[in-house]
Amino acid sequence: MLKIKFAFIGLLILNMLIAQEIKYEDLLNKKWLLSNYIIGSRELPIEKKRKKDYYILKENNQKEERLFGEKVVGTWEYLPHGKFIMFYSADKEIYVPARIRLLNSTELHLSIFDINSMRLITLVYHSK
Repeated sequence: MLKIKFAFIGLLILNMLIAQEIKYEDLLNKKWLLSNYIIGSRELPIEKKRKKDYYILKENNQKEERLFGEKVVGTWEYLPHGKFIMFYSADKEIYVPARIRLLNSTELHLSIFDINSMRLITLVYHSK
């Protein structure tokens, strides 16, 4: 039993050491263009109607968003514990939690749970 505890603690420490550091500044004021999806181990292209989808996350928790060709009004919030971004509708009645899987200066991977398909989907965004 003691060996199991040490192994578990060792894995936790290793996970913490290799965990990616998220830099809040890397999210801001960039046009994040949707490029593709990842479902399981498969990469899938985006639909034609989503070719122009993007986010611009601004410092004052405002966002500029285009979804299915339509502008969407709302806000966002970065939650460092768990590496989440919460996207809110204008009236804050609707919210979408998205976990940051990867973030660097040109690439952003957000994982969301799709309630229609009951699967975890990773949305891959690129910035210029």
